[in-house]
Amino acid sequence: MNYHLFVVDEISLKYHIEYGFVGTGNSSNNFNIGLWKDIARLKINDKIVFYVQKTKKFYGFFKVTSSPFYDAYHYLQPNLLPFLGDNKNVILQYRALITPDVVFQYGIDEFDLIDILPNNVTDILWSILYRKLKGGRGCSPIFENEFNIVFNRVSNNNIQLNVNPLSFSNLQIIRSQNTNNYKGAQNNPNIKNIIMSNSYTEHHIHALLIEYLPNLIFNNISWLGNEVYSGAGMQAIDILTIDNSNIFNIIEIKKEEIPHNITKQVEKYIQWLQNRFQNFIQTSFQPIIIGKKINGTRKRNLRKNEFTSFNNQNVSNSIQYFEYEIINNGIVFNKIDYMNNWNILGSQTI
Repeated sequence: MNYHLFVVDEISLKYHIEYGFVGTGNSSNNFNIGLWKDIARLKINDKIVFYVQKTKKFYGFFKVTSSPFYDAYHYLQPNLLPFLGDNKNVILQYRALITPDVVFQYGIDEFDLIDILPNNVTDILWSILYRKLKGGRGCSPIFENEFNIVFNRVSNNNIQLNVNPLSFSNLQIIRSQNTNNYKGAQNNPNIKNIIMSNSYTEHHIHALLIEYLPNLIFNNISWLGNEVYSGAGMQAIDILTIDNSNIFNIIEIKKEEIPHNITKQVEKYIQWLQNRFQNFIQTSFQPIIIGKKINGTRKRNLRKNEFTSFNNQNVSNSIQYFEYEIINNGIVFNKIDYMNNWNILGSQTI
């Protein structure tokens, strides 16, 4: 199960709650793959927290009831979608449906939740702090322990609302007399076809993997995040997952062949995770590197030597390496045994 923080304003939160959807977007009508891969992270039954910008309050909690979709017309049927914030031009065309989960009437102030520091550094809400430093991201992943902290603080001395429909007014989630059914378009942008047409970026590969979660790479995962901020310098892990054995899978993706020194990036991410989650050991971290198929013995040997040098440091499990190629009507991912003549250990086609 995943946990997500959506940034809203008082107007858009009212519509999110009344019509049962979440969304992210920008001021352009052009499709934005970066925004799509954020919403593509949402899976059915994931948990949702809302943050209202102006009043700086957190509200919850809702759960996802549909796969993500794209509404190019931004309608709520028959009304135009409300704008996000004072800018009056931010539209939320990347969406998923939601329903109340465990909902409380009042929000909690940002100061009380974040600015009063806890005794334990691991209880600091780093994902939310990094999101504030970065700014501009409407849908951010948060870790399970962070969600639990927010839940406990919001629910403390609050009023639980066990009814539906709901609305939002005067800084409170309230009971509503009106039932509004979401009637907007629910389109899938078909990222696979964009990649097959060869007009894609690295972000399209991210989105494809997040949407399909091929079990050759993703196995028994309990948490999924993309563009996970790993420090105040705003470096971000392309995809980070946690599996049922509490292994952190650090996934670094390149559209082209893997470049020189990619392991330096991976090493920094591991150092950050070790500091962030202090009770984990080296075998808790699994680096996974994905890139386009490498042709040529010399280039393969260079990557093999780099991977081997990294593995010999014993800072994590040995690197798992995958290559992809576009063949006929599919995108093929191969798990490569780089220590043994570049043999293919497994293959999966999307």
